[in-house]
Order: sequence, then structure tokens, then C-alpha cells
Amino acid sequence: MLCSKQIIFLLLLLWCQSVCLSKTAFTDLRKRETKPTPTPVPVPVPPPPAGPDLISQLPDSILHSILSLLPIKDAVRTSALSSRWRPLWKAAPLRLDDDSFSPDTNDPYYACYYRVVSDPRFDSSRKAVFRIFDSHHGPIESLRLSLFYPFKMDRFVETAVRRGIRGLNLVPFDFHHETYKLPLSLLFCNTLNQLSLQNCTFPQALLPSIFPNLRELRIKCVSLPDDLLPKCASLETLLISTSDEGPPISISSPSLRKLVFGSVSSRAELIIKDAPNLESLMLADISTYDNKVKILHAPKLQRLGFINTDVRAIQLGRTLIERHKESLRSLPPTYLVNVAPCRVNLLSSVKTLAIKMELFSEKTIPIILKCFPCLENLDIVKYEGNGDDCYLNKGMWEEEGSLSFLDHLKTVIVKGFWGDQCDVELLRYLVVHGKVLQTITLLCSKHITKKFVDIKKRQICIENRASSNLALVFFRDTEENVHFSLWNDMICY
Repeated sequence: MLCSKQIIFLLLLLWCQSVCLSKTAFTDLRKRETKPTPTPVPVPVPPPPAGPDLISQLPDSILHSILSLLPIKDAVRTSALSSRWRPLWKAAPLRLDDDSFSPDTNDPYYACYYRVVSDPRFDSSRKAVFRIFDSHHGPIESLRLSLFYPFKMDRFVETAVRRGIRGLNLVPFDFHHETYKLPLSLLFCNTLNQLSLQNCTFPQALLPSIFPNLRELRIKCVSLPDDLLPKCASLETLLISTSDEGPPISISSPSLRKLVFGSVSSRAELIIKDAPNLESLMLADISTYDNKVKILHAPKLQRLGFINTDVRAIQLGRTLIERHKESLRSLPPTYLVNVAPCRVNLLSSVKTLAIKMELFSEKTIPIILKCFPCLENLDIVKYEGNGDDCYLNKGMWEEEGSLSFLDHLKTVIVKGFWGDQCDVELLRYLVVHGKVLQTITLLCSKHITKKFVDIKKRQICIENRASSNLALVFFRDTEENVHFSLWNDMICY
């Protein structure tokens, strides 16, 4: 029999063993809880078997259309994809611009062109164009040649004519300043719709019709023969830019609808002799006092701008506005107004007019506005000056009375508004007599403050407006003002 001491000793021994076992189990449990779960290693999935090349299975006509939308360099690179793609670019419609092959010389525009013949870096550009013409045998959609190719220009142009060229842009530059004479075959190209020329001359053509389907013609530094436009039966848009003094440019075209004329010459003369379908006439850079503009017959003209108030002579329909010879350089100058006998005002169709007011020439504005009795939209660009340079006699507008165009005028925009006497007198006259005037937008050249707006509204007599719906709006003038977006490309300060 065990005594009581032995029994107590055995119980203590069993208790200690149970405590040790519980600590070991707890430690193992904590280790299992804190031990991070190993990240499973992804099993690589084999790629799916290669399917058929669906793009290459498209018909040639669709692939040709896709390639024609790519730059020529990228279109040629597709020939390295496979044997299926190798011949495709050669038959796709070609859109070639040799500027895409020209190196970046980091020179100014003119310096680059003066070096274009002698600089060997342009040899690779010419060779690339040669290789494309030798390899390509499909139709030619558009072609632009800005480099000079000795003895190759005729070949390129005649090849483009045979392959149905639609848009042709020739800007050949010769180191010896010689112009390029166009081949006779170009005048009879049936597919040509757009033609842009610089430093070129037209060949003599005795036939009654040339350029049968030409819609748009752009010429710069190109002599325009008098008999050219009447022979272009489909011409609708004409853009002319001149820089040298030459004979007057006479426009006679039965189909012409839009004309843009610009000249930096000091003695340029434009005569709209006979344009029965002309709807829009844009005049850019006509700013010197020796220039002349004559609009003799344009019965459908709807949009006209910019009429510069500082030119030597302006003939609008039956009205000839001409500066007096002795006052061309006087301040302010005087004007002579001659009205030829005519039963019908030929400019009554004009609905939108833009005027550029040069210094000391505000007196011509009422004379000009009298030529447009049905005017609805008037846009005015002011010179960069200040109120001290205004030579307008106070009360001059009131002496004119109510002109006929005020019965139709709806909107007025003044770009370069300074708020001087000339501005205020003109706007007050329009506000008081404009019966259907809806909006006057003033694009201010100076900072706009509430005080400035209140003063100008009071000076313009906005409370005495003839039209109850008239709104006078002030904006800060910017180079790209959306309120003058119609003429932004034509503004040259």
C-alpha cells in the first residue's frame, strides 16, 4: 500500500507532465498559425495553336484601301511581313509626299530650300522617290513634289496623269530661280480634281477646254493667263498668292464660287470682270495704298472680306472710291467718289462683309457701306492704335442719315475695339438706327473692367437702341477668338 506521501508525489509528477505537454502543443499550434502559406507555383500553360491569318485572307481590294491610308514608308514596310504582302503596296493607290523623305536640316524654311540642290543629304530623298516610281504600278491618288528633280519632273507628272492622279501639288525649287513649265498632257487630265502650283508656268493651249474636272486651283508666284479660267468649266475654288509686281489679275469664270486673293506686292490689282456664280471673295494682305480692287460683275456674291479702307482704289459695283492723288500721304487723306450710271446695284446680294480699318481711313466706311443695301452681318477689324489717332469728324455718321443696310443688319463684330471716338461714333449710329440688330460683339484690345463697360455703354447710348432685342457683349480679344473664326485665317496685322 502506498502511503499518502507517495500518492502526492505521483500526482505532482502527472501534473507536471500534463503542463509540459500542453505548452508543447500550444507552441506547435502558434507555429502553424504564423508560418506563411507557400505561394503556389503557376504551371505554365502552353500557347494555343496558331490560327489562320485572317487579315491576310482579306481581298486585295480591301488591303489596297488599308495600305493607301498609311504613310508611304509604312506601306512599303509591310512588304517584309510575308510573301502575301510583298506585292500589295505596289498596286495600292499611292499618296506620295517627298517631304516625308527629306532630312531634318534644322534650318529656316528659305535657307533649307536654297540648299536643297547642293546639299547631298537630299540625294537619298530623291533616290527614294525614284525607287517608288520604278516599283509602284498602281493608281496615284495624290502627289506632292517639293524637291527639284532635274530632267525627271516631266516623267513624274506624265506618269501621274496616266495613272489617274486626283490631287497634284508641285513646289519645285530651282537653284537658278527658273520656273518649271507644266507638260501639255496635264491640261487634259480627266481625273485631276485639285491642283496646287508654285514657281510654275502654264503651257499655251489653243483648245477651248482644259482641266475638264478640276474643282480647286491654288497658285503661288505663278503667272495666270487671261484665257485660262474661262476654259476650266468645272473650277469652283481659286486661291491666288502673288509677291511680284505684274499685270492686273482679271477673273472671268462661269463656274467659280470661291476666290481667295493675297498679295504682298505694293502694286497689285484684282479685277472681278465676270463671275456670275461667285459666292465668296476673300482678300488677304491687301493693305498698301497703291493696290486696287475692282468688282465689276458678281451678281451672286454673298460673302466679301476684307475690304481694306486704305487701298488706292476700290470699285464696288457702280461705285468707285479713289484716293485723291495729292492727298495720298496727307493726314487725313481725302477721297473722290464716282458713281457710274447703272440701274441695278450689283452688290445687293452680299450678306456678310468684313472691313479692315487702317489708320486715318475711317471716312471711307460710310461710302463702302452704301454699296451693300442688304447687308446682314458686318465684321470690322481695327488697326492697332489708340484714340488719339482718330480723324473722324464728330457727327459725321448722323449726317449720313439712316442708310438702307440698317433695315437688314443683324450682327456686328468689332475686333480690336479700343473705345475711342471712332469706335463710339460708329456703334452709336448702328445702335440708334439698327432696327433688326440682334448682337454687337466687341473684342477689346485692352483689359475689360466693369467701369470700362459701363462708360462705353453710356457713350454708345445703348438705352436708345432701335431694336429691343439688341445685346451688347464685351470679350477680351485673342488671336484665336471663336467669335471671329470666320475670318481668322485672313487676318494679317
